[in-house]
Amino acid sequence: MAVSEKWWQQPVLLELDGIGDYRAVRNTREAAEVLLDRWPTHEGVAYKAAIRMCRYVLNGEQPADYAREDFIAAAVEAYIHVDESHPSAS
Repeated sequence: MAVSEKWWQQPVLLELDGIGDYRAVRNTREAAEVLLDRWPTHEGVAYKAAIRMCRYVLNGEQPADYAREDFIAAAVEAYIHVDESHPSAS
């Protein structure tokens, strides 16, 4: 896999496509694509911070897990359920 994807230590599982339908986001590039193409809104402080942090991480300016943290915050802001207990998360 390409280093430019900036893999996370642990994936984020989002209930993005309906109740019980989870998507695993495993790296910063996937997070950026989800934020830009699949997110329910392109507004909000956490959303904008997550986009900005994904750019910083992909440019090698910040550690990959910073993008993960901001991605989770954007999900909370958008009322997207993040499953922290799902077996795929570990």
